[in-house]
Amino acid sequence: MYFPLAFQVLFLALLAGFGWAVNLLVLARAGVKIRPILQLAPHPSTLGGGGYTEDGPHQSVFRLVTVIGFVTAAGWLVCALVPSSRAQACVVVLTYMSVGCVLLMPQNRVCRTVRRQLMASLFRIVQPSMNSPIFLSDIIMADILTSCARIFADVYLVACHIAAAFYVVDPGGAGSDVGLLAMAVRSAQRKSMCTDAGIIGVLLMAAPYAFRLRQCMNEYLNTPPGSSDSRRHIANAVKYASSFPVIFLSAVQKKVAAKSATTDSDHADWVLEAAFAMWVASMAFNSLYSFYWDVAFDWDLVHFAGGWKLSNLIAPEQQPSSHRLANEYPASSESEAGERKPVLHVLSPAEALDRQDIMLPVPVSLEKPHVFPVLLRPKLCFSPPRLYYIAMVVDFLLRIVWMLKLSSYVNIDALAYGGFWLSVLEIYRRWQWTFLRIEKEAAAMD
Repeated sequence: MYFPLAFQVLFLALLAGFGWAVNLLVLARAGVKIRPILQLAPHPSTLGGGGYTEDGPHQSVFRLVTVIGFVTAAGWLVCALVPSSRAQACVVVLTYMSVGCVLLMPQNRVCRTVRRQLMASLFRIVQPSMNSPIFLSDIIMADILTSCARIFADVYLVACHIAAAFYVVDPGGAGSDVGLLAMAVRSAQRKSMCTDAGIIGVLLMAAPYAFRLRQCMNEYLNTPPGSSDSRRHIANAVKYASSFPVIFLSAVQKKVAAKSATTDSDHADWVLEAAFAMWVASMAFNSLYSFYWDVAFDWDLVHFAGGWKLSNLIAPEQQPSSHRLANEYPASSESEAGERKPVLHVLSPAEALDRQDIMLPVPVSLEKPHVFPVLLRPKLCFSPPRLYYIAMVVDFLLRIVWMLKLSSYVNIDALAYGGFWLSVLEIYRRWQWTFLRIEKEAAAMD
């Protein structure tokens, strides 16, 4: 089956967009108020091109994905029919340019509202400001970009393949053995350049995590020091920072492995083993910590009947004192014998029931505590509860699998479209994560 990398990238992006539209559709039918939760500005339903309306916030996203899908499918079919690599490169360039025109056209056509929201969100994500407001829609968009991290490196390889197809080699006497040898060497060099993105690919894969890290630090700097929110934001920043060792150590392993294959060196083998051990440790920490964060914070699950919940391990909620003093001693006076004794505060009628220095508890509700499914939370917007258990298990498994995809040392791409299908699984994981992330906000608002 003809399915080149250039169109794999486009189809993965379309799958992510289609999943987002399905998220909006299902949440809207479940009665979740999308716009106030995502902090989107209201748009009148009379906007041309299909703006976000109250009765269907998903419609414009579906239309935009459908248009880009038709352009991508047409380019893929034409590319499969043309014979030469240069003609295929031309088709790929035209396809990408057409997709770019659809997204950036200034006319009030093809879902202009959602396109402007998308571009504005991407701009806010990449800007380096540390005092700009952070919207939930930007947080979800940045998290979706982290799931597409490998796609950014693949885009660089697509550009490399296109440049190699148009690169003309002067044979320097094509009929001679020297000219043919030069052509063969340069052709091999071009192929090797387009199989490994190198340091540029590493930086491109790390960029989405850097954007999300910047958002966390922005929120941390704009919250009161020592508060529960500040601890939560700095702990979230640690989660995204822990992705960098996984990405960079995997690149180091591949570089050292390529060097040790050409030279018989014990030093290279030792470095490779050390890098692999550090990579396994960093991958385990990042995967387990990210899973904990998904369940405890992003989904706000694992509550217990006593009021304790899993997120309290890192950022316990600050609660007001449960007791108050009946008598206060703002000052003191001396008795005739020279003793210092407290000066009693004048009690109000409600406090004058007892003059002793005791602690009166705040009245406690005698209502029966709310019973909820084990390891979930009192308020759930979806049913049956087993959906939440399935989501937790799937999230854990796919978190582990996706880190293998980020590794440059684990050769997933040796399988037929192995990297593509792993990316599909990660987009599915992010799709289900988005459901419960927004559902958690809806439950908190209720």
